[in-house]
Amino acid sequence: MVELDTRPRRRRSWPRRLFSLLRWGFLLAVLALSVPGPFGPARLGVTVVSGPSMLPTYDPGDLVLTWRSGSYPAGTPIVYRIPDGPGAGLNIVHRVVEVRPDGTHVTKGDHNDHVDPWRPTDADVTGRVALHVPRGGILLRWFGSPLLLAMISGLLAGASVFGWAGRGGGPPPPGGGAGMPRRHRRPAPRSRVALRLATAGTALAAALASTLTATSASAAPIGTLTSADLDAFTVPSSLAANPVSYEQVLTSETALEYCATVTVTNHSDQAVEWEITLNISQQPYNATAVSSSYNVTTVSFQPNLWRVRGVEFNSVLAAGGSYVWGYCGTRTPPDLADATAVATVTSSGGGQYCATVAVTTLSTDWIRWRVSIDHATVGLTDNNYWLAAEPTNASNATTISFDGGTGTWVVRGSGSNEYVRATSPASWSYCAPMSAASPLVDATVSATITSSGGGQYCADVTVSTLSPTYVKWRATIDHTTPGLTNAVYWLGAQPTNFWNATSISFGSGAWVLKGTASNELIRLGEPVSWGYCAPTNPDADLVDATVSATITSSGGGTYCANVTVSTTSTQPVRWRATIDHTTPGLTAPTYWLVAQPTNFWNATSVSFTALTGTWVLHGLSWNELIQAGQPQTFGYCT
Repeated sequence: MVELDTRPRRRRSWPRRLFSLLRWGFLLAVLALSVPGPFGPARLGVTVVSGPSMLPTYDPGDLVLTWRSGSYPAGTPIVYRIPDGPGAGLNIVHRVVEVRPDGTHVTKGDHNDHVDPWRPTDADVTGRVALHVPRGGILLRWFGSPLLLAMISGLLAGASVFGWAGRGGGPPPPGGGAGMPRRHRRPAPRSRVALRLATAGTALAAALASTLTATSASAAPIGTLTSADLDAFTVPSSLAANPVSYEQVLTSETALEYCATVTVTNHSDQAVEWEITLNISQQPYNATAVSSSYNVTTVSFQPNLWRVRGVEFNSVLAAGGSYVWGYCGTRTPPDLADATAVATVTSSGGGQYCATVAVTTLSTDWIRWRVSIDHATVGLTDNNYWLAAEPTNASNATTISFDGGTGTWVVRGSGSNEYVRATSPASWSYCAPMSAASPLVDATVSATITSSGGGQYCADVTVSTLSPTYVKWRATIDHTTPGLTNAVYWLGAQPTNFWNATSISFGSGAWVLKGTASNELIRLGEPVSWGYCAPTNPDADLVDATVSATITSSGGGTYCANVTVSTTSTQPVRWRATIDHTTPGLTAPTYWLVAQPTNFWNATSVSFTALTGTWVLHGLSWNELIQAGQPQTFGYCT
């Protein structure tokens, strides 16, 4: 016989029933509002702000809850999806500034100085901002991960299910279990346990479905959110590393200004609205201000913290994309600093020289150069280039000072070459008089006879030196001068006919000269020349010449003869001729002389010896010199 338990089942109190109903009602309401249904998108949305475009209203990392309504008047902050173009599908958190008659919205970030390029419609709007939770996105990142939510949901659901299934115990002891503890209550019917299991499973499935719906974008998820749930900057810097990098390249520069291009690159797999901070106060830029820029907007400026972002058409970088913008910066003029000077003499003559001066420095930074020109300057150590006064002819340089006592000239740059650095030298030039106080240097002298006759000769004189730098020459002409060793050219007095030289002194046959203003400087490989004409030396020794005679006429007891005097000497000599009975052409007794002829020409009689009939003569001033191949003639009748 089966005994039935006819005791009434103990019911839960009405507060517990009411709390349970409210709990389930809230859960169902949240699911209904946050899950898209057949009648349109979900009304409730969650978005994490990830960029600075809404500062100071919303900071990166803030969380906003949105509510989808029927209208969004001007002044309303909304979340909308980019309808098309770069970044299509990403969410933007901006404020409505205008609603157009066609139903589109004009939006703008509170921190931006330009409106957005997109015109979202109501269908693109996720909703208006209904609740703002500062830094709520940070918490959402940690507590919103799918794994953590699944674990929490599973634990709660499991605890609920097994708790319900375990309420009660085994069969009560005889007597109905009166006075027994509650753990020995009668178990719930199996149908009720099954119902509770089904309900809990349904709720868990709904929660998971809601989570999966919120993370169903094509981009990689960030916690429980994807980039489609964020502002148009993809992952904020507070949640992940900045995916945008930049590279600067100098395109041109001077000491006071430079221009550069900047390439910004998105290294992520999703579009981003970019903003970067540059330091242009350091090497190699050293900027103090920005004079111009293009395709970029300045957010704030300090030389070491210049925040910029894109303009309307380039504010969003596609995944893996890049964009180039540019700017020019200005620099503070540097102070004067000593530089190194090396001079090269480019020309000299006419009493002056010209030099080009190269200015260099070891500094990698630009300097405003200053150099000193003195007798120690490389390329100007020759005392001919020492300065007695400040040069008045200088280009690309400005005089700072001149010290006449030391000949030190201090100059600085001007115009386009005022600044130098290690890789950018400068140059300038000047012309100055040759130093009048520089000493004369004995030069090497050689002469070439250009003509002789009529009792004089003319010579060209070349002066040269082995000095690699210019020197003022001094030449000495005497009987040892190459080309003038013949006594015929020895000087008995200072010549009065000379050119391209200045006489210094004359004595004992030595003539000392120096150059004129136009040719006073010589150096190795750059000789100069000058010339003179002078009488032949009347005191030069007479040299016996070879004599031959030719009878030109005879009759009536007289004859006439032409006499030729010659020599084998390669140098000019003063000739002396002897006429006697051995002279070729006069060996016949008829032509022997018994007295000195009185009728003769082009010769001067030296002596006559009647005993032997020997007549000695020498030339006149204009024909007294002979040399090999250059004989002279004279004649007589007797």
